[in-house]
Amino acid sequence: MLGYPCDIYMTEKIKRIVEGLLKEDPRCRDNDKWLIIQTLRKLGFKFWIDYKDLEDIPAFETITRCRRTIQHEENKYSEDYTPQKGVTFEKPIEKLS
Repeated sequence: MLGYPCDIYMTEKIKRIVEGLLKEDPRCRDNDKWLIIQTLRKLGFKFWIDYKDLEDIPAFETITRCRRTIQHEENKYSEDYTPQKGVTFEKPIEKLS
Protein backbone atom coordinates (compact mmCIF):
# COMPACT_ATOMS: atom_id res chain seq x y z
CA MET A 1 0.00 0.00 0.00
CA LEU A 2 2.96 2.31 0.34
CA GLY A 3 3.66 4.67 -2.47
CA TYR A 4 0.44 6.67 -2.48
CA PRO A 5 0.74 10.36 -1.52
CA CYS A 6 -1.82 9.85 1.27
CA ASP A 7 0.45 7.18 2.82
CA ILE A 8 3.29 9.68 3.09
CA TYR A 9 0.93 12.19 4.67
CA MET A 10 -0.42 9.55 7.07
CA THR A 11 3.09 8.44 8.05
CA GLU A 12 4.08 12.01 8.87
CA LYS A 13 0.82 12.54 10.77
CA ILE A 14 1.34 9.36 12.78
CA LYS A 15 4.94 10.34 13.51
CA ARG A 16 3.77 13.70 14.91
CA ILE A 17 1.08 11.97 16.99
CA VAL A 18 3.53 9.38 18.36
CA GLU A 19 6.09 12.04 19.23
CA GLY A 20 3.43 14.06 21.05
CA LEU A 21 2.29 10.98 22.96
CA LEU A 22 5.84 10.07 23.94
CA LYS A 23 6.33 13.60 25.22
CA GLU A 24 3.02 13.88 27.10
CA ASP A 25 2.31 10.34 28.35
CA PRO A 26 5.25 8.46 29.92
CA ARG A 27 3.27 5.19 29.78
CA CYS A 28 3.63 5.29 25.98
CA ARG A 29 7.41 5.18 26.28
CA ASP A 30 7.66 1.58 27.43
CA ASN A 31 4.28 0.10 26.50
CA ASP A 32 3.71 -0.42 22.76
CA LYS A 33 0.11 -1.53 23.27
CA TRP A 34 -0.74 1.69 25.11
CA LEU A 35 1.08 3.74 22.46
CA ILE A 36 -0.87 2.03 19.66
CA ILE A 37 -4.20 2.48 21.43
CA GLN A 38 -3.53 6.14 22.17
CA THR A 39 -2.37 6.71 18.58
CA LEU A 40 -5.60 5.18 17.27
CA ARG A 41 -7.59 7.43 19.60
CA LYS A 42 -5.76 10.49 18.33
CA LEU A 43 -6.63 9.38 14.79
CA GLY A 44 -10.31 9.43 15.79
CA PHE A 45 -11.05 5.79 16.58
CA LYS A 46 -13.38 5.50 19.56
CA PHE A 47 -13.02 2.68 22.04
CA TRP A 48 -12.08 2.24 25.66
CA ILE A 49 -9.43 0.02 27.19
CA ASP A 50 -8.36 0.52 30.76
CA TYR A 51 -4.59 0.71 31.22
CA LYS A 52 -4.66 -2.11 33.78
CA ASP A 53 -6.28 -4.45 31.21
CA LEU A 54 -3.41 -4.11 28.73
CA GLU A 55 -1.67 -7.18 30.16
CA ASP A 56 -4.55 -9.32 28.90
CA ILE A 57 -4.29 -8.03 25.32
CA PRO A 58 -1.91 -9.93 23.04
CA ALA A 59 0.81 -7.90 21.37
CA PHE A 60 -0.27 -6.60 17.97
CA GLU A 61 2.93 -8.05 16.52
CA THR A 62 1.92 -11.51 17.78
CA ILE A 63 -1.38 -11.28 15.95
CA THR A 64 0.20 -10.17 12.67
CA ARG A 65 2.98 -12.76 13.03
CA CYS A 66 0.34 -15.49 13.40
CA ARG A 67 -1.44 -14.21 10.31
CA ARG A 68 1.79 -14.29 8.29
CA THR A 69 2.54 -17.82 9.52
CA ILE A 70 -0.92 -19.06 8.54
CA GLN A 71 -0.89 -17.33 5.16
CA HIS A 72 2.71 -17.82 4.09
CA GLU A 73 4.13 -20.83 5.90
CA GLU A 74 0.93 -22.88 6.07
CA ASN A 75 -0.24 -21.50 2.71
CA LYS A 76 -3.83 -20.87 3.85
CA TYR A 77 -6.19 -17.98 3.16
CA SER A 78 -3.65 -16.12 1.04
CA GLU A 79 -5.95 -15.28 -1.86
CA ASP A 80 -6.40 -11.61 -2.67
CA TYR A 81 -8.95 -9.75 -0.63
CA THR A 82 -10.31 -6.28 -1.25
CA PRO A 83 -11.87 -4.77 1.88
CA GLN A 84 -15.23 -3.09 1.43
CA LYS A 85 -15.56 0.54 2.44
CA GLY A 86 -18.27 1.36 4.95
CA VAL A 87 -18.48 -2.07 6.57
CA THR A 88 -19.22 -1.68 10.26
CA PHE A 89 -19.81 -3.96 13.22
CA GLU A 90 -23.40 -4.18 14.39
CA LYS A 91 -22.42 -4.77 18.01
CA PRO A 92 -19.30 -4.02 20.04
CA ILE A 93 -16.50 -6.56 19.94
CA GLU A 94 -16.59 -8.61 23.11
CA LYS A 95 -13.56 -9.83 25.01
CA LEU A 96 -13.03 -13.58 24.60
CA SER A 97 -12.45 -15.56 27.78
